[in-house]
Amino acid sequence: MRSFFTESRLSRSFLWLILAVPLLLAATGERVVAVAPWIAPVLLLRFARQQPAGRGYALVAAATTGALAITWADMVPFDGTAYYAFVVVQGLLLALPYLADRLFAARLPGLAASLVFPVAAVTVEYAASFGPFGTWGSVAYTQESLALLQLTSVTGIWGITFLINWTASVGNAVWEGGLTEPSVRWTAGLWGGLLAAVLLLGGARLALTSPDQTVPVATVMGRHDTNSFWDLRREAESREAVRDSARAVQRDYLRRARQAAEAGVRLVTWAETAVPVPREDTTAFLDRARTLAASHEVYLAMAINEFPRAEADTKLQNKVVWIGPGGKRRAEGLKTHLVPGEPGQAGTGSLPTVSTSAGTWSSAICFDLDFPSLIRQAGRGGMDLFVAPSNDWWAIADRHAHMARVRAIENGTALLRPASNGHTLAAGPLGRTRARVNHFTTDDHVQMAHLPAEGTPTVYPVLGDVFAWGCGLGLLFLIGGAHVRPRASDWAEAARAEAA
Repeated sequence: MRSFFTESRLSRSFLWLILAVPLLLAATGERVVAVAPWIAPVLLLRFARQQPAGRGYALVAAATTGALAITWADMVPFDGTAYYAFVVVQGLLLALPYLADRLFAARLPGLAASLVFPVAAVTVEYAASFGPFGTWGSVAYTQESLALLQLTSVTGIWGITFLINWTASVGNAVWEGGLTEPSVRWTAGLWGGLLAAVLLLGGARLALTSPDQTVPVATVMGRHDTNSFWDLRREAESREAVRDSARAVQRDYLRRARQAAEAGVRLVTWAETAVPVPREDTTAFLDRARTLAASHEVYLAMAINEFPRAEADTKLQNKVVWIGPGGKRRAEGLKTHLVPGEPGQAGTGSLPTVSTSAGTWSSAICFDLDFPSLIRQAGRGGMDLFVAPSNDWWAIADRHAHMARVRAIENGTALLRPASNGHTLAAGPLGRTRARVNHFTTDDHVQMAHLPAEGTPTVYPVLGDVFAWGCGLGLLFLIGGAHVRPRASDWAEAARAEAA
């Protein structure tokens, strides 16, 4: 009879796995339903707890891998065998917290049991962030609530990941034991109080913080198709033809930058890779840019691709060159994190700093903003405005712009993110959108905005990833505690034996 009820319970548990699958599809990928990442883990955790550990892990990993294979098909910049190998690895990683919970939570009491799953989830995400794709795939990026996202100014994205996954384990505690059990009631109350405090304090921060002064800025987009230029470079019979095409793009962008400067902005920038510059023409191009900056008293943050001759030993440089109103070259920063397979010379990991009468400014390029440890330099350096030239594609356009906005909240800097093949974004240091252009649906080639002149100091650049490290250490302590403490069922068996 006991075997019958056990098998029946195992069979019914598959209902939770089936219900979780559509929620997984809505919880990741190009379009996310923000509530889905909160609900899907509740069901998956319920399923995993009612299965043998190995089988539960394998089936959860299969579900997460399948969902990723469907929802990330256009988001990952490679296909074929490499793509499927990538999503399998990601699916196996995402399932690890469920295995940790299944193995150790039952051996721990109340609050400690509820913490195994969220600290394991943070630990897995944080460990994965040291890989070649940085923080791509973090569940924190599925959330758009600015009140909730203010938590990142203290904990980084790891606090959001913790809250989402703690919801799953607390939900399961209530599901299994009900609120009549004191330890469950106390754990649920602590979870609810923390979530309410995060939302209330985040809302208060948004309501009570407003800029006193703003600085007018602009991003420009030329009419030339830079992809066509790179096709020409590969097919051109002569270097001179390549140089002529590059000069046409340069003239177009400098002309549009001049128009924006004449409108009264203090800073003009443009998208990553937008302006190609043959290395032998770099001096001439920068001379024209310096003349423009000096004559219109404007700062230029120019994203350029400086490329050598094909036979040269040097590498392409994807960088931002800063020119000041006096026409002086103020700073330069190479792209530090190259997308796997991207050609070029990687930067040293040091962000440029430009001191102006309107604040202190800095820059990084596109993929760099997926690595919080690099961008924390901006927060530690008290940067007021951060320029992030980018080049995306349609499937990642919205998500990647949002990820950059989270970096701005973490570090308390205004964000100016010009993007080709994506969403150009101007946002304040609390993440409020000041201007946004979707270049797939608009022909507007100039975006102008007023951004706060002063940043908002935050705790995260000072603390760094202390919260993530704390979760990792907490996981070790919980595992250690589980090994020295018998299972709850063992306690019950001992009590029955003693009574007999």
